[in-house]
Order: sequence, then structure tokens, then C-alpha cells
Amino acid sequence: MSRQSELAQLGRVFDTGPLSNRNLIINGAMQVAQRGTSKTGIVSSSTSFPTCDRVKFWNAGGAGPTYTVTQATDAPDGFKYSWKIETTTADSSIPAAHYSLLRLGLIEYQDTRGLAYGTSSAKKTTLSFWVKSSIAGDQDFVLASHGSIQRHHGQTLTINSANTWEYKTFVFDGDTDTTNTPDSELDNKMHLTIDFRITAGSDYQGGTLPSSWGARSNDETSNNSLQIGSTLNATFQITGVQLEVGDTATPFEHRSYADELARCRRYLYRINGNSDDQTAIAPGYFYGTTTLRVCLHFPVEMRTTPTASADNSYLDVLRDATNDTSVTLGSTLDESPYSTNINITGVASTTIGEGGILRLSNNTSAYIQFDAEL
Repeated sequence: MSRQSELAQLGRVFDTGPLSNRNLIINGAMQVAQRGTSKTGIVSSSTSFPTCDRVKFWNAGGAGPTYTVTQATDAPDGFKYSWKIETTTADSSIPAAHYSLLRLGLIEYQDTRGLAYGTSSAKKTTLSFWVKSSIAGDQDFVLASHGSIQRHHGQTLTINSANTWEYKTFVFDGDTDTTNTPDSELDNKMHLTIDFRITAGSDYQGGTLPSSWGARSNDETSNNSLQIGSTLNATFQITGVQLEVGDTATPFEHRSYADELARCRRYLYRINGNSDDQTAIAPGYFYGTTTLRVCLHFPVEMRTTPTASADNSYLDVLRDATNDTSVTLGSTLDESPYSTNINITGVASTTIGEGGILRLSNNTSAYIQFDAEL
């Protein structure tokens, strides 16, 4: 190949978009699961991030099915994990107001500025992913824009063969509407999500799925739904999720585990215990005779000031070779997206000013976490 031909080839590569940082989705390969690899008994009226980071799930709207969600090791070639839901208690008559909503993406406004939404130059985006379902058929879903006014753009996913990994791509137009533009909303506020109502009652059916951007209406999102929750042991899995600028899907951007973990920690920083030994969290000093104060610096800047939580039954304080286990996560102070001070109460009386170490007991159920999720 001549030098001129090589340069022309290189030019075509760069014209297709960036070689890295193409994927707007964090944890699209479902590698990171700080909260754990399995969550059972997800009953109605619950909202959570059950397993894989950046994947939110609602089982809401009154009585309905019960699910188990896992970070499954069943995945297509080139991937190790998938997000999997399974119906463990089915409801063959879904209440009108009930829905089971899988939400992917949760992308901040500051990370979508390059899409030029709200202008005549708004860019197309392409969504690609691998999906596997025990039920074949159609499933409506939307790319949703969040802000003072909710907007969405719909597509229909078709599962051609049950229990088979299938690769899907969808192209979305750019939103030229001037509502909720990146410049008019807070940078760290949620802008885009990808929403699948995999089970839906009649309140979420009857409208027309929007083939272009428009104001959001619940009855437009689920005329086609796989109704996973109506069939015992029905499953739905997804991985390799990529949202990128342009009208062509490129190969999935595999990022390192360390890179994905750091990105996930902007929204959740969690320290888990282990079965071998206690896990040291941070040193501190006795602010009061029964209160240890520790300062914890987060590994990355979090999206906003996080909320601290822990299972108190697994917290302990080491002081003067004494291990206090009947302690409680108390108030936080001087909180910021960078660090926080934590008061640990219930420690046996000691001298003010002495030092101590906050730890997790040697148990895999032990944790302390800081939540700044969207």
C-alpha cells in the first residue's frame, strides 16, 4: 500500500468518530457490581440498583410479580457478564398501574453536550446491545430526556428467537427542541436514559410509540411488552450496551475494569467486607468519650454530596487493642463530593483525643457505602 493510500485509510478511520470514549454508557459490559452479584425477592413497590452498577430497576405500581436479578456469567462471545432478570413469582393478570422498568444509561447533561441537543445541529445517536430473552416477540422502549419537561423517542426491539443471544442496533434522531438543553440544566443532572418496560399494565398501553422526539406520555411506551412478569421463570438479559454519536454502530468499546470501576464510583462508592479478615476503612480520633470521628476521602469526585449507609451489625472500632462491635454509623458532617467526616457512636467510653480505626468485620455481607446516584 502506498503512503498516500495509507493516509487515505487513516482519514476514513478518523472520520467515523473517536477511537476511544465513544460509548456514553458506563458499565455497558456489566463488569462492575459493587452491591453484589445477586438480589432475590424483588417484590412490588421497590426501586433499586439490584446488582450491576448504573442499571436501575423499578417493580412498582401496586401488586405484581417478584423477581431475582443477577450479574450473570451467561454472555455472548467477547463478554463475561450480563444483567439478568428472572420471574420467581409470576402475575398472570398485571394490574393496570403496575410496571417493571429497566433503566440503562443515566447520563448526565455535561456528558451529552457534544450531541448539540436543543439546536438545529442536534446529532443522531446509535444504540447497540446484545439481548437474550426466554420469550420471543416485540418490546417497545424509549430513549428518554429528563428535565423540567420529559421527552422521549421510541423504538421497538424484536426478539426473534427465544433463549438466543441476538445483536441489535437502533438509530435515534437528535432532539432539536429547545426544552431541557444541556446549557439550561444543571451539568450533573440526569439527561438521557434508555427505558424498557418489560412488564406493563394497561395504564402504560394504548398510545402510539413516538418515532421522533416528543413530550413523554406513559401510554406510549409499552403497547408491545414481553410481559416477563406474567410467566414463571421467564428471563431477560442484556449486555454490551453502547450509545454513540452517529448513525452507525461501531464495535463495542471495551474499557478496562479499573476504568469502569472509577466511572461507577462517581455515583456509588462502596467498601465491602471479606471472609478472611477485618477491612480497615479509615483511622480517626475520639471526638467524644463514646464517639469516634473518621475522615474518609473518596477515590474520585462524586456526582454530588453522597448519602452514607452501612449495616451496623458489621461495623467495629479498634482502639488500644480493644475491638468494639456494638457501634453505629452516626451523623456525617463537612460532607462534599470529595470527602466526608463520619461519627461512629456507641463505642465503650475512652479518653477524648485518643485514636481508633473504623473497620468492617470479616464477613462478605459487611459494607459501608456512599450513594450519589441519579
